[in-house]
Amino acid sequence: MRTIRRDGWTAADYDSEQILHQLGHRDAATRVTRARRARPLRRAWRTLRAQLHRPAATEAPTTASADIDWVAARAAADAVNRGDTATADRIVQATADPRGTAFAAFRFIDVH
Repeated sequence: MRTIRRDGWTAADYDSEQILHQLGHRDAATRVTRARRARPLRRAWRTLRAQLHRPAATEAPTTASADIDWVAARAAADAVNRGDTATADRIVQATADPRGTAFAAFRFIDVH
């Protein structure tokens, strides 16, 4: 039998394990541990979404997509796909239209 690490589990995790045991799952602890795994894509999504909704005091609103740097958008999406959200943020912030470029990057993010 394999030993499952339960470091950092909350009361809800133990409750979930008990419910899964009651439902007849033999690998309840494994399922709960797998559900607690870090999800870099979710974290990247939240980071980029926060960048999109951050108010910029000095930035004038633009409606044209001519300012979008598509090369930078693809590079930021590649960084997100690798799990490197800090690099993606730096790439997007270095463009003329960070908000539009961050939004354009979502087209290239791999969702599995």
